[in-house]
Amino acid sequence: MRLISSRQKLSAVFKYCFLSVILLVSTVHSSEAGGGAFTIPPLDKIIPLAIEKNQNSSKSASENKYLAAKYYYQIQFKTNQLGVAEEVKKRFGTAIEKADEKYEEGEGDISQSDITKLKLGRTGSEHDVIKLEHAIHIAKLDLAELTGLDLSKESTLEEDTIQPVNFPKKSFKEVFGKTHRASRLEEKKAFIKVDEARAQLDLAKGSRKITRALLVTELANYDFGIGDPGDLFQALIIYTRVLSGYYETVYNFNMAVAELNREVAN
Repeated sequence: MRLISSRQKLSAVFKYCFLSVILLVSTVHSSEAGGGAFTIPPLDKIIPLAIEKNQNSSKSASENKYLAAKYYYQIQFKTNQLGVAEEVKKRFGTAIEKADEKYEEGEGDISQSDITKLKLGRTGSEHDVIKLEHAIHIAKLDLAELTGLDLSKESTLEEDTIQPVNFPKKSFKEVFGKTHRASRLEEKKAFIKVDEARAQLDLAKGSRKITRALLVTELANYDFGIGDPGDLFQALIIYTRVLSGYYETVYNFNMAVAELNREVAN
């Protein structure tokens, strides 16, 4: 009887632990469903959700795939742009503090005009941060509506850095095969847009490296007290424009490929 009683007790403990785990998982899921921060999965997991949710709608599977890519890449590239804006805002803040100290101590050739320019630069970065935060929120709402995912403003990406999609094909024949001469005009136009976006992306890659090197140099000069506030201001503005532009060219390339795939599917 004692052996049976021990087994019963062990079984009861096991059931209690199992139910506790289930309750914990349910609580976490319920918290996410209530509008908490839900991680956005990779695109290859989002596309099937979009197709399934809209299978009874008037939109085709290829259109839903395209829209899923559009909203997902928007969140990605604007999140990367937001990172640039926040970085530049912080660097402007540091430069202003150092300029204020030098001005108060009468060191160097720092003027009120220099400090004002740096403050205006920081204000521009703050404007970019506000604009991008709201644009990302809208894209998340669009993606949530399309897929049924419970996304909120705080939802984060599992893969947060936008990367160019793999598309090495560079001719009609490579894309459309032996039937490339019979391809529709819209398909050929879509491929030309991919080729254009790829060329712009290659240019942007080179500019990004040069711009980062320029900023590192100007920051080092400024830290050592041999740099000019005006030069640092220009370097930060250029850095913002070029790096943000790079992320946009990646987005444009990825969307050009998505548009081509949609045309071919149709």
